[in-house]
Amino acid sequence: MKSIILCEGSTDYVLLQYFMRKVYGWEDKKTNERAKGKYIRFIRTMSKGEDQLSIGGCGGSNGILPGFEYIMEYNNLSAETESYDKVVIITDRDDFNTESDAIRGIEKILQEKRVQAAESLCNNKWEECLYRNGHGKQCRFSLLILVIPFEETGAMETFLLDAIANSSSYDAEIIRDCNRFVDHVDKEKKYLTKRRYITKAKFDVYFSVRTAAEQFVERQNILKNIEWENYIKIQEQFAKLGDLASE
Repeated sequence: MKSIILCEGSTDYVLLQYFMRKVYGWEDKKTNERAKGKYIRFIRTMSKGEDQLSIGGCGGSNGILPGFEYIMEYNNLSAETESYDKVVIITDRDDFNTESDAIRGIEKILQEKRVQAAESLCNNKWEECLYRNGHGKQCRFSLLILVIPFEETGAMETFLLDAIANSSSYDAEIIRDCNRFVDHVDKEKKYLTKRRYITKAKFDVYFSVRTAAEQFVERQNILKNIEWENYIKIQEQFAKLGDLASE
């Protein structure tokens, strides 16, 4: 089975890799992969048995729908053995006016690509979709839309910082100071215009202090030692990502 997860930015792209490795046992398969299209800027492929999973970062919320459109075009042009069997879209509810706006955007792309969903699309539910590929053969794939409110307590970045703070009182104080800095530095809200930006900024500021010399190995060690399996208690929707491997 071949699957892909489309997420927004580089942070989500990196953290989802650690989550999928630690929680669901995926392993790295490829390293130097090229971006797919204009809007899937980062991509990493992992494997589990005979299954293959790619995680694609779309460079921000504006890239999610164009990235999905690219994947639909890829499936239309690919042989059945090369197309994606499962497609997941993970995005923040704050980046669309409403959850229904996000779903309407996805439905429009499906219509334009002549893909038929078995049922009306909705959040947090696998939907079967039918299409004909470039060889005229009818094919199917499963689509999962996760439009999640990544509020302060539910963001992967906040979960990670909390885990670090619980393991070290020294780092806990640094994290508190970094959080206070971010909360007050942009008084006019010229740059940190969304709650999600504030969350990401707190994450980035802490790691800028902890690994200021770009110690890549140190960052890796921190991320891989987090008990990612506990994150499902916060974001129960992520339990559905376990469906990306064959039983």
